[in-house]
Amino acid sequence: MKSHQTIGNLKTGETLTLLVSEQDNNGLYNKYEIFLPARRPSPPLHYHTDFIEIFTVIKGTLDFYLGKAEQHHRINEGQSITAEIGQLHRFANDRDEPLTFTVEARPAGGLVKAFQLAYGVANEGAAGKDGLPANFLVKLYFVKLSEGYLPGIPLLLQKLLFKAATFILRITGKKRKLDRYLN
Repeated sequence: MKSHQTIGNLKTGETLTLLVSEQDNNGLYNKYEIFLPARRPSPPLHYHTDFIEIFTVIKGTLDFYLGKAEQHHRINEGQSITAEIGQLHRFANDRDEPLTFTVEARPAGGLVKAFQLAYGVANEGAAGKDGLPANFLVKLYFVKLSEGYLPGIPLLLQKLLFKAATFILRITGKKRKLDRYLN
């Protein structure tokens, strides 16, 4: 995806606009703007092992949850919060108004590619209620791309599951079809 390109999820109404591509700075970071409609639920509690994420609210209020106890933080316009490497977090729009915020990943991770995959799958009608791929193997491939790991499951086991899912998708020819979303 190139800078200033926008993609959207027709099922959930959210959009992503890439502001700075990792291609522009040798992978040092990427920055994108997310629009979430009112009452858009959160991704599951997760952590990243290779990059931090800096969330900055442009318009509205971001509901941000940190740690195992999911301590709730309200991030208002102009405010930021950082999810450090290894820190459990999730975010949502628990409000009746839409929300716009930016995310900067340092160094650039695979989140943009994960959104491209999820939105493409959703726009073809193959997403669950949460807007993520309904097919279990495709969902595992999405998580692999996002580099977002779930608490309580050993990291090595998660990585092995992602590799197995990717292998199965490859040998069945489905990975090639999915990778068309990743431009």
